[in-house]
Amino acid sequence: MRKKALVILMAAAVFALAGCGDKTDNKDTGKEDKKQEETSAETETPGEAEPEVDMEGPAAETEQISESDGRKLMETAVAFTEDLIAANHDNLVNNYEYEEGDMKTSVENGELEQAISSAAASSGEFKGTKAAWLGDQAGDYTNVQVPCEFADQPWNMFISFAADGKIGGVHTDVYKETP
Repeated sequence: MRKKALVILMAAAVFALAGCGDKTDNKDTGKEDKKQEETSAETETPGEAEPEVDMEGPAAETEQISESDGRKLMETAVAFTEDLIAANHDNLVNNYEYEEGDMKTSVENGELEQAISSAAASSGEFKGTKAAWLGDQAGDYTNVQVPCEFADQPWNMFISFAADGKIGGVHTDVYKETP
């Protein structure tokens, strides 16, 4: 029960802080791919130079984005997730591009960081990330999931990228290592 409440609370807080304005209203974040694949993914050390990415998943299968673009988005998502969990404000503000509006504002004023830090603190010690994967395309957005290992309660970071590569939305999701 505690785990379910934590995931719901984290998702609500991040949606409220990251903004789900007009540009992201068409985003369907409730779909789950029913296909289960076995992949082995080793835990990465936070800050590792080349994050592990999984070119499998719904968006990769539909070939709506190129492999190199998909890999770049997944690498960005892993680095962003690690900076967000570590509450590295300078990197969050300076190393990533955001859509104008609520998303950019919540990063610049630290609200997104604060919400995720709170969720991370209640999840136990951060152990690292696992292989990211491309989720479903939702309109002009490409969704990437990054599994996050914590001592008490793992969860996934769900990041939506606009067609121009800017981060348009962030929330937490139920933990899954593979699509």
